Amino acid sequence: MKFQVRDKRRLFSPGALGRPLCGILTALPLILSVTAVCCGPAAPLAEGRTDAEKRAAIEAMYREFQPDFPDAPEISVEELIRLRTREDLLIVDVREPEERMVSIIPGAISKEAFESLKRGLGDAPIVVHCTIGYRSAGYVEALKAEGIEAYNLKGSILSWVHAGQPVVDPEGNETKRVHVYGKRWDLLPEEYEAVW
Repeated sequence: MKFQVRDKRRLFSPGALGRPLCGILTALPLILSVTAVCCGPAAPLAEGRTDAEKRAAIEAMYREFQPDFPDAPEISVEELIRLRTREDLLIVDVREPEERMVSIIPGAISKEAFESLKRGLGDAPIVVHCTIGYRSAGYVEALKAEGIEAYNLKGSILSWVHAGQPVVDPEGNETKRVHVYGKRWDLLPEEYEAVW
């Protein structure tokens, strides 16, 4: 079927351009709400902020979406540091491969690797993280629905580095580079380099 324009003057008239624009403007609130749900809440830009202000912004962002995941138990960075003495501890990084290629929490495994061995782990503590805790909270809830106990790392990798904990590159070398998902999540400590 071919599209035919019978009257080109009507197609390019000012009224013809206004109708699609009105439709786009009408849909804009829906587009923005879908973006917020998919990507989590936005933070003010980090430029010019102190590390203390960035930590406060991470906490505020985490608190903002936390009610969306009422069935996701959480664990603080301090609690995770104490758990690291356990040999059976599993840290699961649910970020995308390109994010993990920049750096990871030492000893963390990918979601894909975890999926292949998640049955039969017994009482091994499982801590899940992403950039700030939004994606990992959703995964923790999915694991809970499967009967697997896991914890969401509150503030995730951003809180981890703010607590002075290391991240490593794919070769295992300590690095100061972290993939932060996007500019909105560029809340790393001053000495770190954000990648997105």
